[in-house]
Order: sequence, then structure tokens, then C-alpha cells
Amino acid sequence: MFILRILLLPFSLLYGVITFIRNTLFNTGLLKSKSFDTFSISVGNITVGGTGKSPHVEYLIRLLKSSKKIATLSRGYRRESTGFILADNNSSYKDIGDEPMQFHSNFKDITVAVDGNRRRGISNLEKEINPDIILLDDCFQHRWIKPSLNIILLDYSTIGDKQFMLPSGELREWKIGIKRADIIIVSKSPNIYSPIENRRITELINPNPRQKIFFSYIAYKEIVPFNNTAKQLFKKDDFNIKNFKVNVFAGVAKVGHLTDYLQIISKDVILSEFNDHYAFKPADILGITNKFKEIISSDKILITTEKDTMRLKDERLFPLLEEFPVFYLPIEIKFHKTSEDEITFDQTILENV
Repeated sequence: MFILRILLLPFSLLYGVITFIRNTLFNTGLLKSKSFDTFSISVGNITVGGTGKSPHVEYLIRLLKSSKKIATLSRGYRRESTGFILADNNSSYKDIGDEPMQFHSNFKDITVAVDGNRRRGISNLEKEINPDIILLDDCFQHRWIKPSLNIILLDYSTIGDKQFMLPSGELREWKIGIKRADIIIVSKSPNIYSPIENRRITELINPNPRQKIFFSYIAYKEIVPFNNTAKQLFKKDDFNIKNFKVNVFAGVAKVGHLTDYLQIISKDVILSEFNDHYAFKPADILGITNKFKEIISSDKILITTEKDTMRLKDERLFPLLEEFPVFYLPIEIKFHKTSEDEITFDQTILENV
């Protein structure tokens, strides 16, 4: 891996130069970012995946949906469709992508849309839906539009590390781009809050005076049965995950947080890891279930992420899992309450909208 990164460095340098020129053209006004009448909030990052954009979008949906008419707009990564699409009762992850499908499944009272052309997507939403607020998922580098509020997520574990541009590293643009954000969220921070660590991280980020910085963390909820076999097991009075060996299979950018948590609450963890947004095939499911069968224990379950279940509902895959107890582990975002960060973040959003 290290040798491959070295070999890719010239391409990373070229990519970095192109990105720098592009951002300079936008910063100087030679390329124009378009503003829209509808208030919009962009949630993005400067790296490839793994910072928790989708759960932060869901946090905003929960915060705003009771008082505002909400729409989300994503590009619909790895969907099989093209153009502008509004999610409906017939939509699947193939039509709109797994993360928009999760928004649609969890929040029936909002509009979920996808379009690779964000300008067109916002225009269509304004014409067809007329929402109060549009939440733009993964839009930080889409500079042809100018969001009303720009939120950037930085993974706590990478702050202060030397990072490289694509394709050698994970950076989509140089870190100077962080200065464009109105709000900086340090995501996946430790659950235990440390004011000293807060100051250290803040000094490393060095935000502008106008930028507000918050620290969020992942809160795991109770596991949820995905199929009937899991439901039957879950109903038993003596069911307790701490007595079970867990076979985790997931197609997410960073699975470490999930496995670390399951190591704490279960008997043992066996991992089957796939690439982010991985399109499972029947052969993959057979491989997972065969590995599960090899675990020497009668007390064993399969666990995946909520995002992965959007793809596992595929009619080719779901029947192959039917006889196995498959659960998923939902997550939610919380903000550290020390210094009243959670209230301040909510107030910041509500005051802006």
C-alpha cells in the first residue's frame, strides 16, 4: 500500500494543482457560484467518505422537520439511474442510492431527491416542491452553487495527521478549503468529553473568528432485527447480545468504530469487510453465510449497518439471508453537552434558518 501511494504521488500533485486552480477561480469570482431563494444547508467534507455526513443530515432533519418543510438533495452515489429523481414508494437504492434511500425510509414526511447536477436539482425542487429548507448531502466541493450555510465535517482521528491528495490519499482538496465553511464539526470524537483535548483540536484546526466549531460523537442504539429469523430470536426473554458471537459484515468507509463498540457489548466479533457502498452480489452473501456457519457456537448472530440494509433488501439477496439471524445497528449523532455545545449547535442552525 505504501509503495502504491508513492507511485501515485505525481497524480496527486496534478490533481492538487487542478483543484487549487479551480478553487481560485471560484474564490476570485471568475467562476460564479449561484445562490437560490430557498435556504440551503450543505453538509460535506474534504476527504473521501467516513466522516459521518449522512447521520449528521439525519440530525438536521430531526431538528428541523417539525417546523419546516424539508427536502434533501444528494447525487445518489452508485445509483443505476440518471438525472433528477424524487423518491417515492416504489424507489429502491438502485434508483436513488443507499444513503438517500435511508433518508426516505426513516423520514416519510420529507422530500428526498437526487441529481448529480445540483443546480438543476435545487431548481426542480423549488418548482415542484417549494420546500422551506434544502439539505445538501456531500456538497462542499460542488461550488457551482452557494449554500446559505456551509457545514464541514472533520474526522477526529485524522486531525493533525499528514494527509495526501487523491488518488494517493483521501483529500478531495487542500485543507485550506476548510476556511470556506461557516460551521466546523469534529465528528467521531470520543464519547468522554475533555476540555483540554477540545482546545488542542481547535488549535490544530485554527478556525477563523467567524467559524463556529462543535464536537459530535456516535451514539449506538439497540440492535434491530432485519429478517424474521432475527425477530424470532430477539423475542426470546433471555436474548442478550453479550452472550453472542457476532459476525459483522459491512460496506462502509470506516468500520473500526462499529467493531470496537461490538467488542465491548458482545462475546466476540468476526469481521467481513467490504468497500464503501459495496453492491453485494449473491456470491458475497453465500461467502458471508458460509463464514457464519463455520463459527463454533450455537449463540451467534450476523450484524450489519443500517446503510447496508438498503442494499440487502435486493430481491436477489434477501432470500439468501432468510434462515440466518441478521440484525443491524442504527446510530445517531450527539453533540457534547459540556459548554452547552448541543444547545449552541441547535440554536445556531435555528437562528440561521
